[in-house]
Amino acid sequence: MKRMFFLTIVFALISGVLRVQPSGAMTLEESLKMAVERNPRVKAQNQEVFIKEMDKKSQFSRMLPSADLSYGYARLNESPSMAFPAPIGTVPLGTKDNYELSVEAIQVLFAGGALYNSYLIAKNDQFAAEIDREQTIRNLKLLVIDAYYGVIKTRQLREVAKTSVTSVKSLMDVSNAFFNQGMIPKNNLLEAQVRYSETEQNLISAENAVMIAESNLNLLLVRDLSEEISIDSEIPLVTMDIPFDQSLQTAFENRQEIKTTKLQLDNAEKGITIARSAFMPRVAATYTYSRAGEDPDVEDDSWEAGIGLNWNIFQGGGSYWNYNKAQYTSTKVGYLLESLKNVVTLEVKNSYLNVLEAQARLQVAEKTIAQAQENFRIEKDRYNLQVSTSTDVLRAEALLSQAQSNLISARADQARAMAALRASMGTL
Repeated sequence: MKRMFFLTIVFALISGVLRVQPSGAMTLEESLKMAVERNPRVKAQNQEVFIKEMDKKSQFSRMLPSADLSYGYARLNESPSMAFPAPIGTVPLGTKDNYELSVEAIQVLFAGGALYNSYLIAKNDQFAAEIDREQTIRNLKLLVIDAYYGVIKTRQLREVAKTSVTSVKSLMDVSNAFFNQGMIPKNNLLEAQVRYSETEQNLISAENAVMIAESNLNLLLVRDLSEEISIDSEIPLVTMDIPFDQSLQTAFENRQEIKTTKLQLDNAEKGITIARSAFMPRVAATYTYSRAGEDPDVEDDSWEAGIGLNWNIFQGGGSYWNYNKAQYTSTKVGYLLESLKNVVTLEVKNSYLNVLEAQARLQVAEKTIAQAQENFRIEKDRYNLQVSTSTDVLRAEALLSQAQSNLISARADQARAMAALRASMGTL
């Protein structure tokens, strides 16, 4: 009886320890920040944003004036000349050394909207790259949250396994004493011994699960896989207070995939304008300055300014087919957006239902734990009075361990389901 009372006190102390946050523990927010800062995929996405920004600036430069500078030098074997009859004789027509400088500037005045819309498409592509980065971070955060709570869950299950080993060991010792006194048959003692071996195996598996969970979290945090992890010891209880319709509306407004597809649809519509510009003329202003020779006393320079029009009248129907292709592309992206919204709706619905299920399971687990504890206490007292057998106590102990494990799993699943719902809403 004293041993059983001592074990009850130990279990209460262990349960209390599980609710205490270790000193200097890394919070979930700190873990998320570390993962985002160190993750190579996020860093690669940052470079993609820079690449798209350079593309945007390159497209903008096409609307600005362009200037070409050319400079040439040629040396002849002899000065060019022309011979005339006397008394004129030989008349020089040039020099051996010949220099020529030319500067040409062009400014496109009208291109049917092709240049401006190409710039807007590049601008949308940069926005899409930034949104893709947000999506990458969102997926990473969901993985980190799952791994973070996974470490807490496995550590708590390990404590349950340790408590089970201690409890069954105590029961085995009591059974051994009863057997030596001839109060119980040997098969009852053997049953306790088998159950003790089983709890030791469960503890080994629980220890391994903790190491795997810690390695997984370290991997996501870009740390050494064997580095010690000091985090919270309890999973927070988060309740859902948002209706499904509002969750779905939030998802339509915030989901990165929908934002990206909308940008693709806008690009497709601008692509129609670009394709239509092939039917329109191209107007540009030009200015050319040229100078021959390097003698400052010789004025041999000229300049020319003008406006030119270039209009492709016929190209075998290629421009027409490209225009139709752009229209079909726009229609296709519109259908893809509609399909994506259906997928998001299903995903939010499933996540919402998973949260409701997790909350219901958590309520049942909280009720069951008290019942299992009372049942275990009664069976221990009955066994000490030899009113029940060790089989009844072992069954009660197994039920208590299972109830404790169910409560831990239900709480972890509820927190993970809430994170998955936020991810499906695009707000994680």
